[in-house]
Amino acid sequence: MVNRKNTVGLPTYPHQQKRIPTHVIRKEEARALTEKVEALQKQLLLLQETRNRGNVQFTESKNQALREVVSKQQLALASTSAMLFNHISSQTENPIKMHIHLPKQWTTRRETLVELKEVKFKQCRDYLEARCRDLDMTKDHLSQQRYEDADGNLIYQVFNVTRFRGKSLKQVYDALVFFMFNMEISISETLGDITVRDDYDTIDNDAYISNHRLVSKHGGVASEVNAATFAQYFNELGGSSFAMVATDSIDEDDLHPYSLSEFVRRDVSAAVMLSEEKSQGSSEEDEEVVVVLRGTSFMKIYSPTFGVPEHTLADVQERTAQWPKVMLRIVREMIETP
Repeated sequence: MVNRKNTVGLPTYPHQQKRIPTHVIRKEEARALTEKVEALQKQLLLLQETRNRGNVQFTESKNQALREVVSKQQLALASTSAMLFNHISSQTENPIKMHIHLPKQWTTRRETLVELKEVKFKQCRDYLEARCRDLDMTKDHLSQQRYEDADGNLIYQVFNVTRFRGKSLKQVYDALVFFMFNMEISISETLGDITVRDDYDTIDNDAYISNHRLVSKHGGVASEVNAATFAQYFNELGGSSFAMVATDSIDEDDLHPYSLSEFVRRDVSAAVMLSEEKSQGSSEEDEEVVVVLRGTSFMKIYSPTFGVPEHTLADVQERTAQWPKVMLRIVREMIETP
């Protein structure tokens, strides 16, 4: 028989919990704080995104309003430009055109041209200065207009400001004069036209004066220009030097009348003024003097009185419109040639 110990009367104790180490408690506290920080950061990001969305929406709304204002201004400007263009195209007067009538007598013809020189220079200079008012003359500018007048004649207008760096005014002037008095060569070589020049009269003293006729043939169609050209270099004492070149069509020539039944008539009025302008760089040491060419051309191609295929006439018109571009190209080539 098993002898069991009598446990009656012995005290009993509850189970004692194991003590948690301090570093574990600190770790749990750190984890809880980290989670709380992360939650706060997410909440902050959410608030920032909400605010940013509001700012973006406000900015987009503001930008859209500005775009609408700019768009309205551009439309108003386009409407004004259209009104101005319609006004210009409805004008029959050429601002640099003078009525020129040359009689048969050579002496009288020459006297007429000499008397026109100063008047022509003043007319062209006044127009170019007015046309360039408020323009930055140290930058290039180009404006072209092309339209048909009430009589079916094609009108082509060009205005440009072109700079020549590292060249003297006299260099550019000499190249320009060479082109003007030998332009039939450049036109033939560049545009492929067969252009012939007839010099009716040339005066060379303090200025160049020429009355000439240019006849071009292309696609079986002949066209003619009867014009007078004036050129002079002005070396003003105590002032800046400048140069002028002006061309105007002859309206009536008793010695060489127009033959509208054989030739498409082309009228050309052109003005070029050369001057020196200072170009300011980032410092005074960077300042340089550049030669500035201000030029304008008004070309009129008359509706032919004889049968000319439409595509051929369009080609004649296009080639005539290239003359100002050919001039600048030849001048640049000449002054860049060593």
